[in-house]
Amino acid sequence: MVLAVLPLDCASQFAIDWLEYKVLSSEYSIASVAELQRIWDTRRNTEEDDFEGADTDAELFLQTVSTEITTRITQLGNAYPFELSENGETLSLKSDLSPGGYIYLFCLLLSHPKKGVVLNGKYLPKITNAIRDLFQACSTLAAAGIVKGHAYSFGFPRPDSTGFLEKLRIVYGKFGEGKVVDAIPKGASKQPKDEQIDVIAWKERTDGAAGKHYVLGQVASGDNWPGKTIKGAGITRFHGTWFANPQIASQPLAALFIPFCVVPDEGDSTQDRLHILSLEFGDVYYRHVLPLLAQQGIEHATHSPDCVVERTADIAKISAWVNGEIQILRKKAA
Repeated sequence: MVLAVLPLDCASQFAIDWLEYKVLSSEYSIASVAELQRIWDTRRNTEEDDFEGADTDAELFLQTVSTEITTRITQLGNAYPFELSENGETLSLKSDLSPGGYIYLFCLLLSHPKKGVVLNGKYLPKITNAIRDLFQACSTLAAAGIVKGHAYSFGFPRPDSTGFLEKLRIVYGKFGEGKVVDAIPKGASKQPKDEQIDVIAWKERTDGAAGKHYVLGQVASGDNWPGKTIKGAGITRFHGTWFANPQIASQPLAALFIPFCVVPDEGDSTQDRLHILSLEFGDVYYRHVLPLLAQQGIEHATHSPDCVVERTADIAKISAWVNGEIQILRKKAA
């Protein structure tokens, strides 16, 4: 067994992650949704004094679970890699996964790198810095899906091995606004890496003028993401430090890309939580929306050869890693 005790006292997002892991660890790639209710009933009968959900109706619990599954299916479309049976009793892995489906599974694996409410520690995904860099690829593709335009992977280390100023000149030469400084300004870092800007994306206007749909994004695949934001001062510093006259006129939108679900506090909705997060981080792209956007970014790159969309080839690496981890997971679960 590779799964922790079903986290019935946690948010429904974690219960569904647990169920999705159960599907992945199954020899036949299927799991019973009804089993969640059976486990809930067993815990209530044996741990009533300590079980925080003891007073909760079992049917209400199962309804909450079903709603979360339906939400993922609705929001992600064919980028959701699982499918619910017609009677709603089983969840299974699709036989033919879309690029977005692989990116969803990649995000699911990144979401649980440690022993916790979903995994008991017998199996843990092997997440190296190189694997985390692939999430920057997912985010770059998602940015392309958002703007339906150019999307560059700017976070350090860059796959093309370009230096900081060198990459800036490449990106903003294409952008067509602002002049990158000739040398590192006094007082700035002598060895700049990415200045917290991981993704740069925009959509050109038909008249070629300023006023582009312009996104500057930060990518966070670790659990320290709540401490990261480039909104406001971060973007102002980036533009003010690294560009001379003429300055960039298009107004950037801050974005945060994370592989996790957004989990609201009890009594709040996901929309309530995103409202507050957006005030701090700008636009937040998380597991319920990012895989489909990344898939749309791949499609955009395929049908718009004049647009620069970096890291499209990395979907093969992502798919291979996910398939390899599923095989390891199943061996550990056997």
